Amino acid sequence: MSEYSPGDDHGTHPTTTHAEHGAGHPALFVSTAVDDGTAPRKVSIVDDEFTIGSGSGVDLELSGAEPLHLTIVHDERDEYRVEAHAPVGGGSASEPADRALRTGARLEVGGWVLTFWREERADHGRPYGGRQGGEFSEGRTQPPRPADIEAGLVPSVPPGTEVVDDAGGVKEE
Repeated sequence: MSEYSPGDDHGTHPTTTHAEHGAGHPALFVSTAVDDGTAPRKVSIVDDEFTIGSGSGVDLELSGAEPLHLTIVHDERDEYRVEAHAPVGGGSASEPADRALRTGARLEVGGWVLTFWREERADHGRPYGGRQGGEFSEGRTQPPRPADIEAGLVPSVPPGTEVVDDAGGVKEE
């Protein structure tokens, strides 16, 4: 795999997860909290605001939820975020209520379990287009997102710096 150089996001090597805005076919898999033997239902997320609740007019109607229980917002940084209007379970208690969703993220709403899914190539939690070398392998930081560059945000670690994922730090050479 060749090294990253600015402007080189083409070719046969994966570089970043800067897929087109909204790419990766984001969806929720909806199932009951108690396994009743039915297969989860796939619901595609196609709008920048996707509402979930028991009220009329929501995008995903779930009995037992609040009329407007939560909204999934697709933001300018190409993240899908939870905007809770009522208690939402799942995930970690240390996660903020307004958190970015990653593939496999679990949301519990009433008697329902919603599992977020997005292709790895577009899921920003997977730098360089998905797993490279397995979980917890060494990897390089990716360049800033286009929206961050436009906002004038500067990365805390220069692009291309090697990091050790499971240690949470920068690799020393």
